[in-house]
Amino acid sequence: MKKYLNNSIKITVVAAVISFSSCKEKNGLAPEYMPDMYRSPSLETYVDYGELRGKQGNDSLRNVLNARKPVAGTIHRGFSPYPYANSIDGYNEAGEKLTSAIPYTEQSVAKGKELYGMFCVHCHGTTGQGDGTLVEREVFPPLPIKFNENIVLSEGKMFHSITFGKNLMGAHASQLNQEERWQLIHFIRVEFMKQALTANIVSTADTNVVAK
Repeated sequence: MKKYLNNSIKITVVAAVISFSSCKEKNGLAPEYMPDMYRSPSLETYVDYGELRGKQGNDSLRNVLNARKPVAGTIHRGFSPYPYANSIDGYNEAGEKLTSAIPYTEQSVAKGKELYGMFCVHCHGTTGQGDGTLVEREVFPPLPIKFNENIVLSEGKMFHSITFGKNLMGAHASQLNQEERWQLIHFIRVEFMKQALTANIVSTADTNVVAK
């Protein structure tokens, strides 16, 4: 019985050694099962692979893209073009012509308050006086804009500033869609500038400090 066990152990050890040694390639690594799934190729979204990796002029790879660019002059569904340029003239034109695309309601103001807490309070402060935590910590200089009932600032200029950014404030168009930008403006105008919900809030006038 003891001799049988010894033979079994020897056979097991030999089988294990053969198994481990036979599963290694020349470089010492075990062979991969379906390596194309283990190391899948990285494909760029809008790259023409007929122009890259030493395959210039390879017609079989020409225009093999991960995604297709939209047809020139088209826009995706649900997108509303913004007609005013990112310039002083565009800023002034928006102030004269652009008005809120959605009605002022308690719901829009409440949503604007939520957005203000996420995107604006750290600079403009909880009361809109430009004394947020980043200003208090001197990360930014004191803001020239103080939202109150004495400031005369059209909603079109506010929308334009949020869209493209102004002075030290960066553009927020990539973070807030157009409806959210209007909701944010509704909150600022109602909460800090003391505008009535039912008022026709359209003003082409502006403060000198905003234009600087």
